[in-house]
Amino acid sequence: MPTHNRYPLNLLTLYSLEAQTYDLSKVEVIMIDDASDDETPGIASGRSFPFEFRYYRLTRNIGRPRARNMGIHASRGQHLIFLDAEIIVPPEFIEAHMSLHREHSRLIAGGLFAVRKSYTRLDPQLSPGQLLQAEELLVRHPDLHGKWLRTRMLPDPPALFEREDILEGRYLDMTAENPHGNYFVKNVISLYGDWFHGFHLPWIMAGTGNLSLERAAFEVHGLFEEYDGWGADDIEMGYRLFKNGYRFVHLSSVPTYHQEHPLQTSIGQEGKINFFLFQQKYRTVGMLALLLAHPPILMSYRDVSSVLDDIYALGRNESERPFFHLTSSFRAMLESVGRLTRYDLPVRNLIRECGFLVPSAEEKLFLEEKRALEASGKHPHLCQALDRLLSL
Repeated sequence: MPTHNRYPLNLLTLYSLEAQTYDLSKVEVIMIDDASDDETPGIASGRSFPFEFRYYRLTRNIGRPRARNMGIHASRGQHLIFLDAEIIVPPEFIEAHMSLHREHSRLIAGGLFAVRKSYTRLDPQLSPGQLLQAEELLVRHPDLHGKWLRTRMLPDPPALFEREDILEGRYLDMTAENPHGNYFVKNVISLYGDWFHGFHLPWIMAGTGNLSLERAAFEVHGLFEEYDGWGADDIEMGYRLFKNGYRFVHLSSVPTYHQEHPLQTSIGQEGKINFFLFQQKYRTVGMLALLLAHPPILMSYRDVSSVLDDIYALGRNESERPFFHLTSSFRAMLESVGRLTRYDLPVRNLIRECGFLVPSAEEKLFLEEKRALEASGKHPHLCQALDRLLSL
């Protein structure tokens, strides 16, 4: 668990780990305190837990991927579970992860799409939308509402819950749906199942807020990329292991609860930069196709996976090899989308952006192949993606 200025949310997460049905004598919990200047250092003094708790404090902020890599080096278990410091977990959480790893090797298990919102402390810096949602939940529970009314004017309001509340599951009174997770359940899990059968992008669920895998995966394939800022280090690792034959499973039946906190305004730009670094590392159509699901294109994940079905079918079929120029141009246009997005430039004129002179022999060959593909009546999703890109 990497943490930076997440007290008391990180303490409530530790309390939820106390309630596990799994044998806690077999568990070590490693907290990497990434130079917090709140009360996090006090967690390690004067408290005991039923698991082995190991606390490491850094004097300089190094970022989440570097902190996770430090935790990997410090760990001694055969299996590792990554958990964000503000994620409360249900009692069956560890057992659900470990039962899968007992039955399957080379597996990545996670619950990125099963996370719900939880309001355990109403920080004054929460957004208006967050505060409104929390207040709507509070009025249903007079004791919690009264506690909030008594403390809301304090500069540093306490958490709404104590240790016993977490152990008894009272935090469930202050939970709400997560539209982001619901979108993925509707558009990915409901179509492909928890094991992502037939889905070409299962690695997008490799979020380290709730993820487990064998320690050997890091020993063989390397640690997290140590990007600066927020984002992409986890799905880069997921994609790297996907390319090396690892399977993915989603823990839909074990929801976790993200304790809402003030939003960081910088993460959007940081994530954009790191995602571009991720693209530049691989430059494969299987990875770049993810751009089709994001602005300005916004295809569904099902359609993106179907586009890759079409691309891979073209590569397997000898009679369709003449479309090689089309598929390579498609990849080049996706690379252009990624580059333009990274630098906040308008995403348009992609034929020119990927290096074609217009008009030119290259453009003519590309358009001839596109017309031939359309005339064949095959691979409609690839044709749709090309039309989307050319329309920008």
